[in-house]
Parts: sequence; structure tokens; C-alpha cells
Amino acid sequence: MIDLGQVFTSEKIAEFMISLFTIQKEGALLDPCFGDGAFIKAAKKFNFNNIEGYEIDSKLFDESKLDLSSANLYNEDFLLSKRQKKYDAIIMNPPYIRQEKIDDLKEYGITKVNLRRNKLFSCLPGNANIYMYFIIKAISLLKKNGELIVIFPSSWIKAKNGERFKEHITSKCTVEKEIHVTGEIFEKDALVEVVVLKLVKGKHEFSCTDEYLEMKNGNLIKRNSGNESIDFGFDTEFIELANIRRGLTTGYNEMFINPSLIGEYSHRNIFNIISTPKSIDGYSTKNAKLDKILIIENDSIDKEIQDYINHYKLLIVENGKPKTLFNKIMKDERWYTLKKIDSKGIIFSYFVRNDMKFVLNETDYLVRDNFYIIYPKIDKLLLFALLNNYYTYLQLELSGKKYGAGLLKIQRYDIENLLFPTINELAETDVITLKELSKRIIEGEQKSLIEEITRIISKYSFVPFEEVIDKYRHEIKHRLE
Repeated sequence: MIDLGQVFTSEKIAEFMISLFTIQKEGALLDPCFGDGAFIKAAKKFNFNNIEGYEIDSKLFDESKLDLSSANLYNEDFLLSKRQKKYDAIIMNPPYIRQEKIDDLKEYGITKVNLRRNKLFSCLPGNANIYMYFIIKAISLLKKNGELIVIFPSSWIKAKNGERFKEHITSKCTVEKEIHVTGEIFEKDALVEVVVLKLVKGKHEFSCTDEYLEMKNGNLIKRNSGNESIDFGFDTEFIELANIRRGLTTGYNEMFINPSLIGEYSHRNIFNIISTPKSIDGYSTKNAKLDKILIIENDSIDKEIQDYINHYKLLIVENGKPKTLFNKIMKDERWYTLKKIDSKGIIFSYFVRNDMKFVLNETDYLVRDNFYIIYPKIDKLLLFALLNNYYTYLQLELSGKKYGAGLLKIQRYDIENLLFPTINELAETDVITLKELSKRIIEGEQKSLIEEITRIISKYSFVPFEEVIDKYRHEIKHRLE
């Protein structure tokens, strides 16, 4: 089944977005990918009466059109449509399809090559995601002073491929509102960080307003800021203390994780890997529950492995995915090979549900890409203590992105933006104590030792120990409610 990147907007969000329009109710309004019709229904509720919509999914189109009978609807792809009608308002939640998967839509006539043939999209980089194409075309169909309101991933703000995209947006429109929304945003559990932009076609004098909202228990709650920060009085940046990278990506877990191979030779190519934070007990990986991963390290392979490889090769070619491996097969590369990565260091799961923790991995176990691996540049026990305390936890709690069900996502740049006390200003006795506390935590002693580390760190901060503890607990409680 083809992934059309459908993530349906909740009624509450749809109505909020519609309420941002300032156009006349009889103005022409378009939803370029109406899905289950949330925006069209909201527009009707707000008394808009000149509504059009596109939907590429025939089944969804047929299911939704009965409830949207007053709108003029097209069962076709917006990007390939030749209609050039101009609109007073456009609202949308464009498909969430990464650039690597655009070619999966070829049966609909959508490929990167076809899209790039359109001069309209020449402003976009080659690795633009599909929502960028939707937004660029939507802007082209706006009348002068027309308004576009769109909800889409906020990752482009810090991504390199977002620079040219942003340049084009601001060359054609004025950004009136940039609204960062977290929480239970969509009808299904979709872990994306989103921004709602309101764009007005043409150059205008007003300046952009930033807002921060959280969707919680069916209500939109205003927050003071999206990335609150506290001045702890710390000056040392993460990069001075450590390097960081993601764990090992297979690209096809079904094939590489826990392979069904039993031969003696096969097992020479199978290694231990930690796949999930749930498999780790405490702050060390020594007693972790392990999965297995297939890593073929040389060209000499036996019949069992060759048959195994051929089986999955046929599946990949037949289905055309995973795309990365499919492309490797087409190029006749050694598509089935993975490279081990150095996983020794301090590991951290980038999804946090309850308490966060940095875990020492001194084993030969590999770790999967739902972990970050931190490589210390200073004494590992000292770095362990600098990471496992409430000053660090609070920084991450405030900078991470919050989702429904209490989930917090920590990006790599959130860790890279951490600040710490100046190392050479730490008293020698405190350094010794911090290392000793790290040892005891790693060996499995009680978690209350984290507070002892925090109390030592507090000597070097503007913010008292009690205030940090209270603030962190408040944030945790708010997220988990």
C-alpha cells in the first residue's frame, strides 16, 4: 500500500487555523489536500461559502465528499493539476512525505524528476520534502493580499534544505504569524514537531508574531515560549566536553534485527545490539537485554546467508522499498552490508516518557539509532555526573518537543546546546566526589544519588538547588498529566 503521508488534522486545530483568516466570507478558499475534510467542515462552520478542495486518495475522496457536498471537489493531485485559478485564501495540512519517498508515488505520476520539470519548483533544493512543493504551489495560486495558513513540520527551520525554501517564501509573502504547536495535534499518533504559518501574499509592513500553543485534553493552551531557558551561570558548551552521533541505522529492521539464521558461519556475522531503552536496567548496559544484528563483514559468505540475502532482495525489488536499499540493488552495490559503529560511551534515548537518564555503555554492544552516543573528551565519570543531574535534565525538559501521552523528544541540537559549569573552576574535592557518585550510580545504587550530584553542581550556579528541583518536577508533572 502506498504511503500518501496522510496525517489528519483534529477538529480543534482545524477550527483554530480557520479562525486566523481575515478575508471576506465569500472569498475563494482552497484546501489542496482535504483528506477527511476537517478544514472544509471548519470553513463551513465559520460561514465560508466558496470552497474548493483536492484529494488524491480516491477512497478517501469518495468517503469524504458526502459530508462536503457544498464544496467544489477534485479527485486529483494538486501538484500536477493544470488549473490556474487564483484564491483569496488557502489552508492545508500537506502530506508528510520525506524527500527519499517521493518516488514511491510514481503510480500517481509523482516523482522527483516530474516535479523538477516544473519551473515553479526550481527554487527548491533537490532534497526538498513534499510539503515544500505544496506550499510553493499554494503561494503561486494566491491573489495579491491573499492568505495562506498551513500546518507542517517545524524541522525545516533548522535544516539546511529549509534555507532556500524560506528565502522563496519571504520573497513572495509576508509572514504574519508563526505559531509553534505541541501536544495531541492530529487524529492519529503522529510524532512530528509542527508550526502553523500565516502568510500574506506581497510585501507588508506588519512584523511576524510568534506564539506557542499546546494541545492538551482537547484544548489549546497558550505557553509563554517554545524554548524557555534559565540562566544557570554556566559557560561551558557541550562540544568542549564531548562529541555526539546517532546509533546504528539498519534501513530494514525486519531483515537485519534478530535474523532467522542458525548456521555456525552465520553466527560469526551476528552481533549483540541494544535496541530500546526498555532493555536497559539502571545506568549501565552491563545487564541489558540484547537483540541480535546481522553485519556481514567480508565477501566470503555461505549458502545460508546467500539464500537469506536473496530472499530479501526479491522482496525489496518486488516492493520497491526500502528505497535506499532498492537503489543500492539497482546500482549493483553490496546493498546488504552494514558498518559497525563505535558505541562505547554514554548513550541517551532521544524519546523520553518519564525520567531521563544518560547510561554508560562500556560493553561491546552496539546500539540502534533510537539512541545518541556521546563520546567523552574529558574523564567519562566526570562527564557522566555533568549529564546526570537536574540542571542538565531541566535544560532538556525545557528545550525538547512535547507530544501527547507525556512523550518528550530530544533532538541532537538540544544536547549540543547544553551548558555546564566551567571544568577548571570545579574544586578538586568536588570532582573526586562527582566521579565517586557516578561509579555508585553505574554500579546500581539508588537513584537519589542524582540529587547529591545536583547539589554539588548547584555550588557553581546562579540558581539554587531547591529551585531547580522544584522547576524540574513541575515540568515533569505538567508533561505527564
